[in-house]
Amino acid sequence: MRKNRGLFIVLEGIDGSGTTTQAKKLHNYLSDQGFESVLTNEPTDEPVGKLIRDALSRRITSPKTSRRIDFSERALCLLFAADRIEHSGVIEEARSDGIHVVCDRYILSSIAYQSLDPGITPRRVIEINKGCSIPDITFLLRVPVNECLSRLKNRKDAPTIYEKKEFLEGIDRNYAKTLQLYRKSFGPLVAIDGTAPENKVHNEIIKHLRTRLPR
Repeated sequence: MRKNRGLFIVLEGIDGSGTTTQAKKLHNYLSDQGFESVLTNEPTDEPVGKLIRDALSRRITSPKTSRRIDFSERALCLLFAADRIEHSGVIEEARSDGIHVVCDRYILSSIAYQSLDPGITPRRVIEINKGCSIPDITFLLRVPVNECLSRLKNRKDAPTIYEKKEFLEGIDRNYAKTLQLYRKSFGPLVAIDGTAPENKVHNEIIKHLRTRLPR
């Protein structure tokens, strides 16, 4: 019997909105329900993704001068696209085997974050990412910037270049401005109130996802 194609599910939101927590909870839920599921994220843990993570944490230095190198948003946009195209191959292989893929951040993040640079339009990001996997559904966790900043203070990971109020406010605005374009280009997107307790947020995600899961 031919397996049903696996779903590709994306969790999105600004830093501190809870995407990582909810992606893990969703992956565990799918596994508990007897579905094969893989949990992934962007940037990935592969070489290009690692380069991006180092850039976001300002850990890259010139081998010649030992001076720190700060990548521009234009460079990061291309690096994210390269990482995503390679990632898409892994995603599609899993889906073709009937495995559901839960991804912590994807192309909507690139649209919202990289368009902080006024020279990078959302349509330009979409153009650069042509050929990447298309999600079956995207969940956007909406959390006020000040609450996200408060959550980030308790996180152990090194802060990224975006974890400042002025940046997160711009990113939050970019998410709001590009939802219609995203839906037109990449399909269904559901906005979720991410300020609710973790389990309530999780249950809201499951409510929207349940009808898409094979019976």
